[in-house]
Amino acid sequence: MDWEQIVEAIPAVIAQIRTDYILNNNTIRDDIFGILEKYCHVIYYPLENEKNCGFHTKRFLNGKLEDFVYINTAKPIADQVFAAAHELGHVWGVAEKVCAKTSTCGSLTEQEEELIINRFAAELLMPEDEFKKTFHAHMKELHLDPTQITLENLIRVIVMQMNDFMVPYESVRRRLIETGIITSGVGSILDSNQTVIYPLIKAYSKDVNTMLDKITGKKTIPGLRSLIEYVENNNLLDQYTICKIKKDFDIDDVNGIANKTFNIAAEAYADEEN
Repeated sequence: MDWEQIVEAIPAVIAQIRTDYILNNNTIRDDIFGILEKYCHVIYYPLENEKNCGFHTKRFLNGKLEDFVYINTAKPIADQVFAAAHELGHVWGVAEKVCAKTSTCGSLTEQEEELIINRFAAELLMPEDEFKKTFHAHMKELHLDPTQITLENLIRVIVMQMNDFMVPYESVRRRLIETGIITSGVGSILDSNQTVIYPLIKAYSKDVNTMLDKITGKKTIPGLRSLIEYVENNNLLDQYTICKIKKDFDIDDVNGIANKTFNIAAEAYADEEN
């Protein structure tokens, strides 16, 4: 596998995908979840002790092979965003599309496919022109000289870019190298001094209005409420199973909430009349 050819092919594949799927927004951020939901079945669920941020699998559903993606909502939102972009690459068959544009792929190993998909996710979420533009804009905003920048100030700019694109630190660090903004040597420094760097990231994150560290804990499958209501109204599942699904996914009884709200309002109105 010729990595240089692969890297050159990825932007063309992204451009074609943007055209095919009508993706007009250069900075996708958490819109990636809505895009992912259009092309596969997505399950959002928090698993505290699970290392993975997400995964993709195929399962037969009603006699048809369908794509399923799991997003671990116990992870920070920035990790969820990158995971969603990565799994979207699998759903779209990006590795195969990229290899079709080169002559050196052959049969990909799992590791090689993951490398391609990771690069795809980085370029999709952080387009090179936009990424460079924001980096230099932040440097100018902070009155920083790129030839004399300190580690602390570089981390400060990185945090600003993490917020711009809603991605984790490691994604920005790698993208800085990929776009030629920093050398691989500087990238290694940014990778090796984690005991110094991560407290700086935490400190600078407090200076910007960001959701990067937010853990959503979301429990849902898009369309699940409507499906449960349909199944319940048509007696297609036993009540125990329905109640268990509602409990597992924190599905509230909307009618119950509405009735309770109405009763509270009615009581308050009656009190005013008396």
